[in-house]
Amino acid sequence: MNIGFEPLWILSGKIHLSNLYKPSNLIGVSMSDERHIPGPPSELADTLNHWRQLFQIEHKHDFEALKVLTSSEQPIFSFYVDFADIDADDLLSLRFNEYPEETVQQANEVLRSMSSEYTDVRCVLRPLNFPDQKIKNVSELRMRNRGELVSLVVKVNDVGPRLGYLKRALYTCMACGHRVEVPQRIARERKRPSGPCKVCLEDAESALGEQIPYTLYRRLDMLMQLTAEGSFYQDIQYLNVVDVQGNSEQPIQIIVDDEYVDAHKPGDIIRINGVVYIDPIPERNFIKDTRRVLQVRALSIEQVS
Repeated sequence: MNIGFEPLWILSGKIHLSNLYKPSNLIGVSMSDERHIPGPPSELADTLNHWRQLFQIEHKHDFEALKVLTSSEQPIFSFYVDFADIDADDLLSLRFNEYPEETVQQANEVLRSMSSEYTDVRCVLRPLNFPDQKIKNVSELRMRNRGELVSLVVKVNDVGPRLGYLKRALYTCMACGHRVEVPQRIARERKRPSGPCKVCLEDAESALGEQIPYTLYRRLDMLMQLTAEGSFYQDIQYLNVVDVQGNSEQPIQIIVDDEYVDAHKPGDIIRINGVVYIDPIPERNFIKDTRRVLQVRALSIEQVS
């Protein structure tokens, strides 16, 4: 803890054993659970390694291009990856088709790590050339398609205003300065860290020699505060689109980000490769409204005309 701060477990006064917060009494912890192996879980590590291998083999030219770029010249660099290259790798094919958003985020983390050797430009994965079995009409989409990869050929009806959303919230402990990043979702309540500052919690438990009181646990939890400087905000925009062919005029919203913001206008015909979302209806008038609408989060966009 920072010098000048009186430890909170001292300020809390006398500790009564009956008030101790003991989560381990509720959840059994085996000796194997207590062992900690540094690094990501094996499945995640394998996925990250497979992405790295794909980029090293198929995208050497992109890394060469990055060497001469700076973020002031080009803030975002798109890695256009053919769907067939992803599908050729059994692990990436499984992960990408079953958990597309999570897998794309992992790919972007690998790109961030690899590109940091050359430039400060932010790199993003843009998978292209989805197979024919992924092509759907807007009118075919239903709630059961949530989380699926789809490819839509659509006409842009309307373009919404530029927006931004907090994609990664940085929380800082006001006592010791420990920082934690918490991923966020579009149009959802902002998430906090799952517990108090781990550094302060360990210090308090070490000083007491036992679990801390629940009241002190809550006070430590409240020390984690959102830090605007260091949090990451992403540019997004909503497009209202309809099928190019067919009689259905019911539009669907497409969420685009980064370089796709302000890149399209009404009347454009484009191919959207993305993930089916569901979202609360925009005109909901109470917090726990259970009604939802379909959206598609664009992973890439290809020009048709």
